[in-house]
Amino acid sequence: MMQKRFILLCVLPAVLPGCASLYEQQSPAPVYGGPAPVYRQRPVQAPLPPPVPIPEPTVKTTPIPEFNQQVVPIAPAPVPAPAPMPGEGGDSLGLLPDAETSVAAGAVPDATLPVSAPETYAAPPFQPIEPSASSSPAVGALVTAANQNSQTGNLDSAIATIERARSIEPNNAGLYYKLALLRIKQGKPKLAEELAKKAALLAQGDRHLKKHSWLLIAHAREMQKDFDGAQAARDKAAGF
Repeated sequence: MMQKRFILLCVLPAVLPGCASLYEQQSPAPVYGGPAPVYRQRPVQAPLPPPVPIPEPTVKTTPIPEFNQQVVPIAPAPVPAPAPMPGEGGDSLGLLPDAETSVAAGAVPDATLPVSAPETYAAPPFQPIEPSASSSPAVGALVTAANQNSQTGNLDSAIATIERARSIEPNNAGLYYKLALLRIKQGKPKLAEELAKKAALLAQGDRHLKKHSWLLIAHAREMQKDFDGAQAARDKAAGF
């Protein structure tokens, strides 16, 4: 009896784990009247599409056409013959063409050539006057020094001396007239005309100086080839 118990105690530890694993493998018994059992199923994986073959790139090559360089010779430009100098080519005297012939042919006349006055305009010779001296000794001394400089040809010193005198007496018409004469000698008729107009304006009751100021204006306009303006200035001078 004791031997059977001993054998049973030895066998049971080996049998019980096997029964437990067999119990776990069996599905639970259904429960009637309850919710239906939910069985989990593994998702079915869709089969992968077959790989798409990648076409190999094709490279088109174009042959380079053969390059043939052609050298084209360039003919030299013709060199014009030099114009004949005066005195050559049959012109033994070497004379330039006449100005009137050039104008008639359509050429532009040289600005340095003298332009004659029209036939209807007769310019009398210009005769300047010596205006009356100032009552101021300082101005009289400066005018005398300016006259000496002008006679020796030192026009710049003469003009500077008259400018000093004009700064002392700015309304002296005779100083403007003398300054206009010096500008005429310098070959500046436009500036001389403006100074002579100022002298005629300041002369007021001195009709003699006013007349010769307008004659100086006429002479300056003649130097500028303004013959109509010169005649108008002479007509105005005749009224004094």
